[in-house]
Amino acid sequence: MRLRFYILSIILPLFASAQTDSFQIEIEPFNMPEMPGIHSGAIASYNGRWILIGGRMNGLHGFQSPFAFPNSGKNENAWVIDPISKQIWTASLAGLPTELYEPLTSSNIPYHQDGNRLYMIGGYGWSDSVNDFKTFSTLTSIDLGCLHDAVISGNPTESCFRQISDSTLASCGSNLAKIDDRYYLVFGHEFNGIYAVNNGNNAFFSQKYSNEVRSFNINDDGVNLSVSDYVASRDSVNFHRRDYNLVPQIFPDRSEGLTAFSGVFQYQANLPFLNTINITPTSASVVPDFDQHLSQYHNAVLPVYDSTGNVMHSYFFGGMSRFTLDSLTGELVDDTLVPFVKTISCVSRFADGTMSEEQLPIKLSDFLGTNMKFIPAAGIPLKMNEIVDVNKMTESRQLAGYLIGGILSPMPNISSIDPSMSSANSQVYAVYITRTSQDTGIVTKSLNVNYALSSFNCAPNPAIGNTTLNVNINTSGPLQIVAYSRQGKLVEVIYNQTIEKGSHKILWSTENLSAGVYIVKARMNGISKNISVIVTN
Repeated sequence: MRLRFYILSIILPLFASAQTDSFQIEIEPFNMPEMPGIHSGAIASYNGRWILIGGRMNGLHGFQSPFAFPNSGKNENAWVIDPISKQIWTASLAGLPTELYEPLTSSNIPYHQDGNRLYMIGGYGWSDSVNDFKTFSTLTSIDLGCLHDAVISGNPTESCFRQISDSTLASCGSNLAKIDDRYYLVFGHEFNGIYAVNNGNNAFFSQKYSNEVRSFNINDDGVNLSVSDYVASRDSVNFHRRDYNLVPQIFPDRSEGLTAFSGVFQYQANLPFLNTINITPTSASVVPDFDQHLSQYHNAVLPVYDSTGNVMHSYFFGGMSRFTLDSLTGELVDDTLVPFVKTISCVSRFADGTMSEEQLPIKLSDFLGTNMKFIPAAGIPLKMNEIVDVNKMTESRQLAGYLIGGILSPMPNISSIDPSMSSANSQVYAVYITRTSQDTGIVTKSLNVNYALSSFNCAPNPAIGNTTLNVNINTSGPLQIVAYSRQGKLVEVIYNQTIEKGSHKILWSTENLSAGVYIVKARMNGISKNISVIVTN
């Protein structure tokens, strides 16, 4: 399945300086014949070419053992891809020693490119030595020039890899980044065993969140590889997350650092975090007075810095999100199933330190973006090797980079239906930035979150005959609760009255409904929350 052609034009005024031009972002499908569909691996660039290692070549993982991460879906090759000549070269890694091969073909890998070296840590995959899935405790240094030449010439690749083991590096679903000369392995977890959501009393797996920001030096002279000066900062409340976005940032004082956006899962519910965390060489702390609502899972992010206005913009493309903003009604819709979305959003940090989130007036044409990666193009001016410095662009319209890989889903929620309906995305997208001195009249809509309806759930679920809808209201006012079929047809208006502030239990009789899945929506003061209820009458 391939995405249809589209161009997205986005005008975002940069508010902090009258001398700053607006700029426009355009996204175009990029023709790359025979591009492999890969996600959740490592992507690097070398002399304008892309190098892909590890990850998955199927879509969303399954949720029941033993089909969650079948070996048939892992990427066992190293790929070299030239976006200019459209040539693709590939080499199998299957002949490497087992201790190299297994981490290199794992998924959810934290990695970072430093010049012509790519560092990969951990990853989750199959291990013959334990006859099970595990999180690897390895640091692998990859000579990108060596690997590039070996893959293209068909020569052996083993000499391009050097590896050490360290138990403190056992991590997946985390991110690896660099500030100054130190590396930061941020959050993530150690997951061992076969993934299954219904493990119950069957110990299919063990999972341990790191709850840490780990920092260290990587010592690499081309022969010897080691880690030194290891320090771990721990916060079991705020650092308990994985599969999030770690985005390089220029802060208001113009210092360099990182911001961790959202992530999963909360302790008491399978829901994402909304708060964000700033990471600097001296601290890691929650950003006060700001929650991110429109992207809570790892997806493609384009960081753009306006050095004249001292404004930092982070663009999030699709992915998965608990919330969507209805473009017609302005309602913030809460879907606790955390579905795939088409939303494109931007989080901006201004010179005074305040932050805002906006939904752009366009969307992706498909449910795409989860585990997708933005790769900067050769020639685009960068800060921290990843942030586009828009004021230093030498052309009025310039190729900023590419969106590569990710999961392509046919609908928002497929995990409870059939995850195999999804696929690994093979369509590449080119991202352009154009300076413009004219206001086109396109205005983004800032989020104005109203928490009048703070929580909504039901029990029991599945419902047999009836279920109790539990709502928590922060202010008195009219509440409406309606039920829809999965096809979107109105089934019943369950409740439509003015209600007082506080917690309420509303009995919903389901005995006359056909067995199946129903979407129940609660709406109050322009805010909607959706839950999925299984009826088993």
